[in-house]
Amino acid sequence: MSVFKRRSRMISFRVSEDEYDGLRNLCINEGARSVSDMARDAVQRLITRHSCQNNQLETVVQALQGKIEFLDMEVKRLGKVLSKQAGAQGVATRNGDGEI
Repeated sequence: MSVFKRRSRMISFRVSEDEYDGLRNLCINEGARSVSDMARDAVQRLITRHSCQNNQLETVVQALQGKIEFLDMEVKRLGKVLSKQAGAQGVATRNGDGEI
């Protein structure tokens, strides 16, 4: 994100004196220009991380869906094979009178 991009929205929240002191110290240690800049960067990192996690989750779900579809086809195929085998065994075990 560009530093020169016009910002028209504002988000505010209250912090305690201790929290503010901690934020100010963190700002100094991180080399941020202001507490606002540091907070903006932190929120942007959270948004980016959340977006990446959603993309990873979507990829995993798609992979699982593909595996489920494959397993469904395999179960159907094996069912047909077993049906054919059962039918073939039934014919082979019948005697001439039609009894098993």
